[in-house]
Amino acid sequence: MPPAGRPRTFNREEALQRAMLLFWKNGYEGTTMADLVAAIGMKAPSVYAAFGNKDALFKEAVELYTSRVEQGPLNALEQSDSIGQALENSFANSVNMMSSPEISSCLIMAGAINCAPEHQEHVQHLRSLRVVYKETLRNRFLRAKNDGELIEDADPEALAEFYFSFIHGLALRAKDGSTKAELESSCKFALQALALVLRQSQPR
Repeated sequence: MPPAGRPRTFNREEALQRAMLLFWKNGYEGTTMADLVAAIGMKAPSVYAAFGNKDALFKEAVELYTSRVEQGPLNALEQSDSIGQALENSFANSVNMMSSPEISSCLIMAGAINCAPEHQEHVQHLRSLRVVYKETLRNRFLRAKNDGELIEDADPEALAEFYFSFIHGLALRAKDGSTKAELESSCKFALQALALVLRQSQPR
């Protein structure tokens, strides 16, 4: 612990973590630079020197959050040979991220939906990340079809659209106050729908 009177050392990684949590909770428009300075707990000049303005800080916060999505829900899609298990694990990761006691929803899904015209770059950036998320789902369904898990008529693009829409909806429901148990219940029904496109007898 530093001696009394000595300024606290600025920890950039910790500051970015706190900023990410605030943007995650309130979204871009719902967060002010004053809010960020207060959350980080350092003097404004130190925050500005480390990150620049609110726009630059939001971009870095989104990058940090995206890395967690890649390591969590998206990575889970690739960690099981079974498409059903892969989706179940991915959903579980998503629900855990969306339903912590302090923060509900998803920064990528809902962090910059309604932004002023001068901030549309953030809307477009998050939209591009959502495209990547859906593309990851499409590729996983394509792999499942090539592996013989899905019926011949199964459309990986349509399945990706359906399940990505479901995940997007989960984020909005979490933001509206749905509990973790409620989100998990919805995931069970979404997984049951997968049975419609699974082969009755899958290759071992």
